[in-house]
Amino acid sequence: MGENIGGTARVMWNFGLDRLRLVAPRDGWPNRKAVTVSSGGGQVLDKCLVHHTLEEAIQDLNLVFATTIRTRKFSKEVFNPYEGMKLIRDLIRKGKSVGIIFGSERAGLESKEIAIANAIITVPVNSKFSSLNLSHAVAVLAYEWFKISEHANDDIKRVISDLNITNKSEVNSFIQNLKIELSRSGYFWPEDKRESLNRNIENLFHRMPLTGPDIRTLFGIIKSISKHRDG
Repeated sequence: MGENIGGTARVMWNFGLDRLRLVAPRDGWPNRKAVTVSSGGGQVLDKCLVHHTLEEAIQDLNLVFATTIRTRKFSKEVFNPYEGMKLIRDLIRKGKSVGIIFGSERAGLESKEIAIANAIITVPVNSKFSSLNLSHAVAVLAYEWFKISEHANDDIKRVISDLNITNKSEVNSFIQNLKIELSRSGYFWPEDKRESLNRNIENLFHRMPLTGPDIRTLFGIIKSISKHRDG
């Protein structure tokens, strides 16, 4: 909804954030209601980027975090807003590009969208009423970001190795090549299990950061398997 996008832009600017990417806005773009609700945050909308798919929107990022309360079915590390934003701060300090994915207010993020994230950030809420307005969820995380960015000398307990983490585009390219080889070898059987098997593969390789050497090694493995099979 345009109103939710406008509210999101407003709270982002409240807490010093201005890089917004939209994926297939429901009511089209630009949207007059978004501009109206954004109030003083209109400059966030002025330079926001619009993409057709989530994969397109995150392809240049090194790591992405999905926001959801559905954490049990995904084999990913889960952070609360404070922990998540401290980790993101550390990654950015090391020169990594990081994004946070928010789903629609009606249904949140779908399983296939959560699968391509490296980790999950979840906001603790009342179990009897867990649905958060989209802009309110953004506000919680943006507030935590603002707090730690204002106290940049706080100790960081989580240590991230300063590696050359690859971007999502390269990881997706590897996954597509892997799926092709697995399909040729008959891995996706029975057919009614294909979707869940695909999701498990995506979840596996998007879960943790992969470096450039990691990707080259994985591509080399696929090439070797393909060569020996076809030879």
